[in-house]
Amino acid sequence: MQNESEIFLPSRLRNLKQRQIHRVLWFSSRLFHLFEQTPIYGCFLFLIFSIALVVGTLTTYDEHHKASVPILIIIELTLFIYCLIEFILRIYGSESRQRYHGLKGKVRFFFEYYLIIDLILLISYGIIFLLYFIKYYDYSSIGFLHGLRFLQLLRFISLDRYIKSIPLISFIIWQYRRILLAVVYSCFLLVLPTAYFLWITERFIETDGKYFFQTYVDSVWFTINSMATIGYGETWPRTLMGRTLTASLCCIGLILWTLPAGIISAGLTSIDEKRRESKRLLRPAARLILAWWRLQHLKNRSRIKLGTDYANEKCKQFIAHLVYARLCREFQHCRYHANNGYDIQIRINIDRILQCLQTIEEKLNNIDRKIID
Repeated sequence: MQNESEIFLPSRLRNLKQRQIHRVLWFSSRLFHLFEQTPIYGCFLFLIFSIALVVGTLTTYDEHHKASVPILIIIELTLFIYCLIEFILRIYGSESRQRYHGLKGKVRFFFEYYLIIDLILLISYGIIFLLYFIKYYDYSSIGFLHGLRFLQLLRFISLDRYIKSIPLISFIIWQYRRILLAVVYSCFLLVLPTAYFLWITERFIETDGKYFFQTYVDSVWFTINSMATIGYGETWPRTLMGRTLTASLCCIGLILWTLPAGIISAGLTSIDEKRRESKRLLRPAARLILAWWRLQHLKNRSRIKLGTDYANEKCKQFIAHLVYARLCREFQHCRYHANNGYDIQIRINIDRILQCLQTIEEKLNNIDRKIID
C-alpha cells in the first residue's frame, strides 16, 4: 500500500514545475519590458553611446590623441561586453511573447526590434578587437580607430527601436511616393536645361583669370547649389542672361525643395490625428463589450432559474439589454460623428467590432437552440 507522500508526489512535482515555469516567464517578461518597451533605458543607452562618441571625437585632435585613445579602447571594450550580455538577455526575454516563438518568431523579432543591427555590430566589434589582441592592429592604427568611430555612428541606429522613426518616415515616403517622385523629376527637368543654357552663355566669360563655367559639369554643380539656395560663392554668373536664369532657378527651386518637407510634415500630422481619433474609441468599445458580456451571462443564468429567481433574472436581463442598447447607440454615434478627415479607419474598426459581437451572439443562440432541441 502506498504512503500519502507517494500518492501526492506527482502533484507536488507538477506544482513545483508550474511554479518554476511561471517564474521563468515572469523574469523573461520583465526583461522584455525593460529592454524593448522602456524609454528610460533607451535614454540611458543614448547617454552612454554619446559619451563614447565624444571620446572618439577627441581622438581626432592631435593634442588629445595620445590621452584619449586608451580611454576609447577601455570604453568600447566595456560596451562590447555589456552589449553582448544585453543581446543574449534580449533573446531570452523574447520567449515571454508567443509571437516570437520558434525560428520564424526569432527572425521577426530580429527585424522588428533592430537586433539584426546589434548582431552586425557585435560581429564587427568582435573582429576588430580580435585583430587588436593578436597584434594585427596597433592601438594608434588608423584602420583600428576608423573602424571604432564608424561603428560608434552605426550603433545609434539600434536606438530607433524605442522611437520607431525609421518605419514611420518610410511609411510616409511610400504613401506619398507619387508626389515625391513628381517633385524629384521636376527638379531633374529644371536642372539640366538650365545648366546647359548657363554653360552656353557663361563658358567664354573670364573672371580673375578663371573660367567658372568651363565644363558642363561645373554648370550643373552651380545649378544644384543655386536651386538648393546654398550659394558657396565659388562661382557666379557675369552676364545678364546668366543672372536672370539663376534668379529664376532660385525662386522655383525654393518652392520645389520645400514641397517634400511639407508633404512629410503633413503625413506625420495625419498619423498623429489618426492615433488620437482611434484612442477615442477605447473607452466606448470596452464599455460596450463589457455590457454585452454581462447580458450574455444573465441569459445563461436565466435558463437554470425557476420561480421567483427566474422572474428576477428576467428583470436583470431586461435592464442589461437596455444598457447594452444605449451603449451600442453611443458607439454608433462615435462612428458617424468622427472627424471627416480621419474617420475611414475608425468606421472600419467600429463596424468590425459590432460585426464580431453579432457573430458571437448568433453562435451562442444556435448553441442554445441545439441544447433545447
